[in-house]
Amino acid sequence: MNHAAEQFLNVSRRYVQNHPVSITLIKNPAIDRLIKQTIATKTTMVEHGVHIEIMNQDAKDVTVYTAPFVHYTDRVVLQICDDFAVSQLNQKVNFRNVTRSISHMAALMAHEIKNPLSGIRGAAQLLEDGLSENDKSLTNLIVSEVERIKNLVDRIAMFDEYPMKFEAVNIHSVLDYVRNIAEKGFASHIQFETFYDPSLPNVQGDRELLIQVFLNLIKNAAEALENQKGSRKIRMITGYEPGFIMKISENSQKTFLPLAITIRDNGPGIPESIRQHLFEPFVTGRSKGTGLGLALCGKIINDHGGIIDIKSQKGQTDIRIFMPLKISIS
Repeated sequence: MNHAAEQFLNVSRRYVQNHPVSITLIKNPAIDRLIKQTIATKTTMVEHGVHIEIMNQDAKDVTVYTAPFVHYTDRVVLQICDDFAVSQLNQKVNFRNVTRSISHMAALMAHEIKNPLSGIRGAAQLLEDGLSENDKSLTNLIVSEVERIKNLVDRIAMFDEYPMKFEAVNIHSVLDYVRNIAEKGFASHIQFETFYDPSLPNVQGDRELLIQVFLNLIKNAAEALENQKGSRKIRMITGYEPGFIMKISENSQKTFLPLAITIRDNGPGIPESIRQHLFEPFVTGRSKGTGLGLALCGKIINDHGGIIDIKSQKGQTDIRIFMPLKISIS
């Protein structure tokens, strides 16, 4: 067992030495099968998307490799790769491609749509003169819908490139500011709980954009609890995620992403059908949602060099944001 395995399994090499794999991994048929097949065929085996449960940890999806051990025909090398890092790297690439396309579309929409909308709204307001009250409801509807389309275009336009003002930001100050807004407004009926690690350093980021991200996430969590019977809770959790390192792009240095911020609600959970696509534009689980809020959150965090992860089941949804420390490693 190497050092990476000790960190991943959260157990020391000495503790599990000379014990079966099931001491650390709850017995998994896929792992047992791969080990037996490798011993029988003397060939390397691989299986993706293996769901394992690790002692005292959440379940994880991993890729498992087994290979014959040189000079020992009855032994197998077992390699476990966390699918989370791979999926997040793919997600970051998708964010770049999607947001680049939306940026071009936003520029076109702003020019080609907003100007005619102003004309339509003005014409509707002129038509109100001389109309009965019943007919005025129709012009009011036109004005209302024009305003809605304009707001939608404005939100899409936010995907366009904008200058970011990086500074040292206290993430707890941002979270408290957002909680204060929520408690006095749209989430006044919800109980908030905070679990902060006071030792966390400041992050390098754009404070206003980070406020926008967490305000959006809290609003989504509050809306998920609207029809909740019994307790309605939102937890805001900060802490370290040691050993989490990623290379953000081909030309960048490896970066620690140890600062973890979690927004947790005890709602009904996110439907499985959209869970993997939540941060794509126009994907939403709400009838009146535009599907742009989370996509914009994803872009902002991506621009900060961070990533977003979602874990959801009935009774608990975690939106986790991992932010970097600007430390280069070899």
